[in-house]
Amino acid sequence: MWILIAICAASFQTSRNVLARGIVREVSPALNTWARFAFNLPLSALVLLLISLWQGSLRTPAGFYAWCFGTAAAQLLGNVALVSAFRRSSFAESIVLHKLEVVFAALIGVFFFAEVPSPKGWVGVLICGVGVLLVNLGRDQGLSGWRRAFHFDLGALQAMSSGILLVLTSFFLKEATAVLVEANPQVGEGRFQATVNTLFHTVWMQVALATTYLVAVTPGQLARIRRHWRRMALIGAVGFSGSICWFWAYSLALVAYVKAVGQVELLYSVLISVFFFREQDVLRKLPGMALVVAGILMVIWK
Repeated sequence: MWILIAICAASFQTSRNVLARGIVREVSPALNTWARFAFNLPLSALVLLLISLWQGSLRTPAGFYAWCFGTAAAQLLGNVALVSAFRRSSFAESIVLHKLEVVFAALIGVFFFAEVPSPKGWVGVLICGVGVLLVNLGRDQGLSGWRRAFHFDLGALQAMSSGILLVLTSFFLKEATAVLVEANPQVGEGRFQATVNTLFHTVWMQVALATTYLVAVTPGQLARIRRHWRRMALIGAVGFSGSICWFWAYSLALVAYVKAVGQVELLYSVLISVFFFREQDVLRKLPGMALVVAGILMVIWK
């Protein structure tokens, strides 16, 4: 089940990225990020209310809120680091290093969270990582893309930091869900109710942190909400669908496996760039796309 959920999550994330791209020139990165969470919050609250009325409320230990706060802070900092990398390096160079999160997830899981992939799972994760590199480096011809991608400067460090922070986000939210499941044995193996609780409490914390930042640093940006609220609401709705799928998938399987299967998002993005944005470099990306597919299949059939 987690495989289908991860594929759905990647689909929603691709759609959200396309929608967010539509207003990227009209609002600041901070406001764009705020909209993703603020318009997610009402939907998260509604689903939590409905499932609580149906199945009853869950006990929420203090440790649960600590993990939720860690999730919220790590995800916000990861987004900030990636936007900062975009400003110092090219989009392609930043994405190459950021998307190594599939490998970061496996390493962090082994050393800090006792998540050890099977031998075939390791091979699949590494193949996905190489495929991600090739797809993104396929944006450039020749060796120039490789030289630029592996030229380590502040932008490269920020891109890698973003990948690591977003991997930590995945592990933190998984720990939050695990604390809920331990405190509420009635949740069962499906873990959906625990996932909904984790999502809601993480999102309201993110909205509080992001709103505080906007009010303190860029208060003028808030006036733009009135003009763009319809598109922001759509971004929030699609983002909510993706978030609940990611959170649910992480609670059911190893983070590295979910990250690997989630690289199907990369294939969606390439297809969208060809058919909607008319980018013409798809042939250079085909070897990497083939490796990503091969890695995903190895993880699925581990």
